[in-house]
Amino acid sequence: MSPSARGVRRMLGSTRGRAAVALLSLVALLSLRLSREAHTQADFPRYSPAAIAHFLADFSNHPGLYTHITGSWKIEEEFNDHTCWRYTVSYECGAHCVGRALVAACDSAAQHTHGASDRHRVQLTDWHCWHLPMLPWPRLCESMETDSVITARAGGGARLEEQAYMQCGLFAMVAGRCDVRAARLLHHRALQEALR
Repeated sequence: MSPSARGVRRMLGSTRGRAAVALLSLVALLSLRLSREAHTQADFPRYSPAAIAHFLADFSNHPGLYTHITGSWKIEEEFNDHTCWRYTVSYECGAHCVGRALVAACDSAAQHTHGASDRHRVQLTDWHCWHLPMLPWPRLCESMETDSVITARAGGGARLEEQAYMQCGLFAMVAGRCDVRAARLLHHRALQEALR
């Protein structure tokens, strides 16, 4: 092999090596997850705590409250007793996106009649992942966990207090979708609009 052919081969080898390192670095950045959390609250003076809790516990209301839930959904598993209802759903969130949510809604254990309590808790864990067109990998995922406590408000109505945790990737951060507090306040406004 001539010296010039060896030089070209060495150059191609190092170019491939750099491309592989660049690709692995990009995948590592895309896999990076950032955690955020926020505490928020909202008042609903015209609704009882049970009405707010039951609305949030019913996943059929969620497509109107969350913009990423765009298609059909179905219940995968369900558990129910006198004070708690837990279920898992899978849902569509776009052409290259799949989602799954776990909903747990519980009344206060002090009273054993469903809906009779004045303190309710609704927990939602929501994961959704998507991939770029024609590339099944890497999968880009986001998750949100909310723990909502709904109680009677002084003067009537209901108060929703919520602790929320979000994990999002680089694309979500660049797109400005990693602000968990802003996302939850937007959710509260959507909830108030949906209840009108």
